Amino acid sequence: MKQKNLLLDGQTAVVTGGASGIGLATVKMLSSVGAHVIVVDINKELGHKVSEKFQLESKKVEYIYCDVGSESSTSELGGKLLGKKKSIEILMHFAGIGLEKKFVNTSLDDWNKIISVNLTGSFLITKEITKLMIPNNYGRIITMSSVAGLRGGTGRAAYGASKGGVIALSKVLSIELSPFNITVNTLCPGAIETELVKNMHDKETRRAFLQNIPQKRYGFPEEVASAALFFTLPGSSYINGTVFPIDGGFNSSGIIKNEAS
Repeated sequence: MKQKNLLLDGQTAVVTGGASGIGLATVKMLSSVGAHVIVVDINKELGHKVSEKFQLESKKVEYIYCDVGSESSTSELGGKLLGKKKSIEILMHFAGIGLEKKFVNTSLDDWNKIISVNLTGSFLITKEITKLMIPNNYGRIITMSSVAGLRGGTGRAAYGASKGGVIALSKVLSIELSPFNITVNTLCPGAIETELVKNMHDKETRRAFLQNIPQKRYGFPEEVASAALFFTLPGSSYINGTVFPIDGGFNSSGIIKNEAS
């Protein structure tokens, strides 16, 4: 693969949820290979701090506020990006929230909140950014699902449904956007050490996960960011519509025996 296919010089990437966790790790990687990164996040204080830190390091990173679950907010974001008169080559949509609650205890408010941010947010933000990509006949879109969107799990009725919906939406987008040279791929992280997971995973959840992860550990945001970066590269042009687990083998595992027994 030619060197130019491994760099993003001159490209602009929008990263939602970019002020923390996997999003922040991805911002670091994108900026390290030459991309101009626009961090989109609902946390204004953290978003400004992150962009200022990168700018002090002479990295091309800026921050724009957006609530991805709001149509008016995502529309406003689209207008701001259009006003910058810059092409947008990459969208990393990582903004999301989590919930671990038994189905019978999940309220309609719980359900609506998770679906609004994780699934409706994916629809709204991708629709706005796609409008900017189509005229340039180029784009790389990476959406964020989860192993919870691939497999059933205790306490994941709302969360799993939202993430399964992201997979279905992304597959449709990969077909409809192909004529415009825009690829759409979906990441499905497993147990990753982020603040979201720390708040969701209690001791029993961690035990259950580790029992079924061949690598016997949780992953790190940088490991997901590395996969995300790959799908943005010019050389990834023939990879489209994929659903890519990053889970230490969790999604592929069945019975795991203790080798010492």
